[in-house]
Amino acid sequence: MKKIIKIKTDKLFTIITSEVSEFAKDWGKSGIVNVYTKHTTTSLRVLENELLHHADIRFWLDKYLPKEKPENRRYLHDIISLRNDVPQEERINGYAHMRTLFFNTSEIIPVENGELMLGKWQDIHFIELDPGDQISPLQERIIVCTFIEE
Repeated sequence: MKKIIKIKTDKLFTIITSEVSEFAKDWGKSGIVNVYTKHTTTSLRVLENELLHHADIRFWLDKYLPKEKPENRRYLHDIISLRNDVPQEERINGYAHMRTLFFNTSEIIPVENGELMLGKWQDIHFIELDPGDQISPLQERIIVCTFIEE
């Protein structure tokens, strides 16, 4: 069974556990669910849904992969004139592509009789690393949930 979640957000973390859990309940079987994001600047991760943990992650990302790099340095991905595969008005988002190196594009979660087998503190996080700006508006993101029976 395949189900789709559509998200349009400027938040770094969006919890999607309830949506995936509802799909699992409707499915009612045992096996696994693969939760997958179809976008190169978004990620998925099973993490604790705790505000200070989220803040720690944001601080780490901002320190090591800042949106604006120091003087005379920039992400090579952002030198649009050197890339022949994109339009010249392409969005400047090298930082977001670099940040995805530290997260997953998918998570596999066991399902038992229609119930996600997550730990007490675990939630499924959709992570938006390129939320848009004044020039480029928010984009709708697609998450695919594929249920595979035992």
